[in-house]
Amino acid sequence: MADQKPQDRPENQPELKTDDQYSIEPPAWALARPELCERLSSRPGRLRLALTGGAASGKSRVAGFLETLGAMPVDLDDLAREVCGPGQAGFTAVLELLGPGFLGPDGALDRAKIGQAVFADPEARRSLEEALHPLIWELLDKKMAALDEEPAVAVSVPLLFETGLDALFQPIVLVFASPATQTARLLARQPLLSPDEAGRLLLAQWPTAPKIKGSDFVINNDGPWAETEGQIRALWPRLLASA
Repeated sequence: MADQKPQDRPENQPELKTDDQYSIEPPAWALARPELCERLSSRPGRLRLALTGGAASGKSRVAGFLETLGAMPVDLDDLAREVCGPGQAGFTAVLELLGPGFLGPDGALDRAKIGQAVFADPEARRSLEEALHPLIWELLDKKMAALDEEPAVAVSVPLLFETGLDALFQPIVLVFASPATQTARLLARQPLLSPDEAGRLLLAQWPTAPKIKGSDFVINNDGPWAETEGQIRALWPRLLASA
C-alpha cells in the first residue's frame, strides 16, 4: 500500500520491509457488508478518511481539530460504548463472555476492568472482538448512511491495522507518538495504572513502524500541540485533494 501513495513520516522512522506478521485480511463480517464498504470509500468531492493511532497517541485531539476544519467525526470507541450500553446486545455479549464480575456499581460495564482483562488475555480479546465488532459495524453503517451527504467524514478506528480494517479505508491518517510519550500520557490520564500495565497495554498493539508503512499520511504528535496543529492545517487541503 505505502509504496504507491504519498507519505508524510515522522523523522527517524524508517520504512519496514514486507512482513507477513503485519498483514491481516479484512474480517468476513466486514466484507459481507458491501454497502458499508461503499459508504467508507472516498470519491471526488467526498472524503472518507480513517484516523488511527496507538493508545494515548492523541488521535482524539486530532479528530477534534479535524472537526473544526470541516470533517464530521465518527469514533468507533463511541459506537462500542453505545452497543455495550445496558440492555443492548453488546452488553449481554460481554457478560456472557466475561461474567457478572465486570459490572460496575452503576449497573454499566466496567470498561477499565474489561480493558485490563482482555489485554492480559489475547484469547479473551479475540472472543470479545468477534462478538462486538459486527454490532459496532452495523451501527457504523447507520451512522455513515446518515452522513452520506457530508463532504468529509473522519472515522476514528483505534485498532485499524490489528483488525485488518485498513484495507477498507483510503486515505489512512496515522497519529504518531513515541512509546515514551504514550506511556507518560497514559500514566497522567490514568493515575491508578502502573508503568508495567501501561507497557503491557502498548505491547498488546502493533508497533508504530508497520502502521506507518500502511498509512497514507502520518501526523507526528510527539511534541507540542502547536506543532501538531500546524501539521494538520498543512495536511487538510491534501486530504481534500485525495478524495
